[in-house]
Amino acid sequence: MTRAIVFVGLCGCATLADAGGGDANLPNALAGPFRPFVAGEVGNGRVAPWVLRDTRTRPRDLHVLDEDGDPRTLGVEAFAAREPDDGATEPTGVTRELVRIRARDGRSFEREAEVVLAAAAGWEGGRLAMPCAVRNDASGETSLYYAAGGGIGLARGPAGGPLVRVGEGPVLEPPTSGWDAGVTPQSPSVVRVEDGSFRMFFEADGALGEATSDDGVVWQRLPRPALAPSPSTGGVRLAAPFAVRARSALGRDLLWLYHAVVRADGARAIEVAAREGDGPLVRAVSPVLAPIGVDGLDEPAVVRFEGVTLIYATASDEGAPAVLGGLAPATFALTPPEPP
Repeated sequence: MTRAIVFVGLCGCATLADAGGGDANLPNALAGPFRPFVAGEVGNGRVAPWVLRDTRTRPRDLHVLDEDGDPRTLGVEAFAAREPDDGATEPTGVTRELVRIRARDGRSFEREAEVVLAAAAGWEGGRLAMPCAVRNDASGETSLYYAAGGGIGLARGPAGGPLVRVGEGPVLEPPTSGWDAGVTPQSPSVVRVEDGSFRMFFEADGALGEATSDDGVVWQRLPRPALAPSPSTGGVRLAAPFAVRARSALGRDLLWLYHAVVRADGARAIEVAAREGDGPLVRAVSPVLAPIGVDGLDEPAVVRFEGVTLIYATASDEGAPAVLGGLAPATFALTPPEPP
C-alpha cells in the first residue's frame, strides 16, 4: 500500500516536513529550502554563490555525484555541458562538449575540466547538453545520459575513465504518439530504484515525463506525465527534473523530484515533489530555491551528505550562463574551502 506524502508549510526558514512525525510528514531539512553559498564558503578564486563560471566556455547544467561514496566527506565528481574552447570571440549559445570536473569540498571546483564526450554522431545535431551520471556501485562503471538534438543519449565507461557511446542512436527519442508525441525529450534524470530497475524523468512539452528500464538502455515511457504544471501555483511550464532517492524515518523508499518551474511572468524557481515507492508525486507548497537576484534558474542538481545537502543550479550571471551553489539546512557549518 502506498502511503500519502504530506508536506507542511514551506517558507523562508521552514523545512519540508516534521522529521519527528514518522512517515506521515516526510522528510526533513535535508530536502530544502536551500540558501546560497556566501562569501568565504567558496574557494579556488571563485566568487560565491557561483561555483562554476567561465566566460570562454560558459559551462552549465551541472550534475554531481558523491565522489568517494563516503557521506562524511563533501567531495564531488561533476559533469557539465559547455561550449567548445575553440578561441571563438563570440559565444554560440550551443553546448557541444560534456566535461568532468571535481571539487574536494563540494564548492571549490577545479579550474581545468576534462572533456569526456564531444558532439560527433549525426543524430546529436551538433549539441550535447544536460548530463546525468549514474554510477554502478558494484562495477564502478559510470553511465552518462545526455540531451542532444535527436533525443537522450547514453555513454558508458569505467569510473574516472573514458566514455563510449552506447548504440548508434538515442536511448529515448521523440515518440510518435501519446501526450508528448513528436516532442524531443530533454534534461534526463536517471535513478536506480529499490528493485534494481531504473527510472528516467525527462522534460517534454512543458511537463515532466517518466520512463522505466530493466537495464538502463531500453526504456518504456509511462502513458501520462509524472508531473504537469499546476495553474493553482502559477506554474505554466515545468523543466529540468532531478531525482534523488532517500529513506524515510521508518525505512521506506522515497523519491524526491527537484525541478524548475516557469511562472506566467517568466520568473523561474526550483521546486520539489516527492513520492513513496511508485505512488503519485506530491508537490511542496513553496520553492526550495527562489530567485536571489539572478535570472533563469534552471537544471538543479542535488547531492546528500551526512547532515547537509548541496544544491547546484544554472542561472544567468551578467547575461552569461553559470552555476551557483547552496546548501540545506541553512544552519549547517561548512569547513573552510579547500585551497587550490
